[in-house]
Amino acid sequence: MNINALHSNLVSGKGVSEDELFKYLTVSFRLFAQQRIWNEQDSEEIVQDALMTIAKKYREIEFTTSFAAWAYKVLNHKMLDYFKAKRVRVDAQTRMVDEENPDMSSKPDPALKRQLLLCLKKVSGANSRHARILNLHYQGYTTDEICKKLDLKPGNFYVVLSRARSMLELCLEKGDAV
Repeated sequence: MNINALHSNLVSGKGVSEDELFKYLTVSFRLFAQQRIWNEQDSEEIVQDALMTIAKKYREIEFTTSFAAWAYKVLNHKMLDYFKAKRVRVDAQTRMVDEENPDMSSKPDPALKRQLLLCLKKVSGANSRHARILNLHYQGYTTDEICKKLDLKPGNFYVVLSRARSMLELCLEKGDAV
C-alpha cells in the first residue's frame, strides 16, 4: 500500500490508523533523507521535524495534488533549511578564518604555486582531457558549457573531473601524477 492509499483510507475511516501512516512515512522519509544527508543524526532530526509538521497540519489541508507529494515537499523544505543553515555556518567560519589570517588570502605561496603548476603539467602529460577539464572548471565555466566544448555527457564529466582532481591531489601530496 502506498502513502496516498494509506492517507485516503485513514481519512475515510477504512481501518487504517495514524500509526500505520506515520510508520510508513518514517521509513520512506529516512531512506530519502539518508541518501541526501550523510550525517545520520542530522538526517533523523530533519525527518522527525518533517513528521511533526505533517502531524500538525495534514488534517487541516485539502490536497489538490496528493498527500504524498505534499508530505515529500514538507521534507524537502526541511532539508533545504538544513542546507541553508549549514552553508551559513560554513560562510561564517570562512569569514572568521579570512579575518584571522588576512595575509593568507592575499599572497599565494610561491613554492605552492610552482608545485601546483608542475602537477598540472604532469596531469596534462598523463591525460590532456583531465587537465583541460580542471582548467575550464577553474575558469568558472558551467558543467553544460564544459560538456559542450569537450563533447561530454554530464555524468561522464563528473567522473573525469573526479579522476583529474584525484590525480592532482596525488601529485601535490607525493609528487607523482599517475
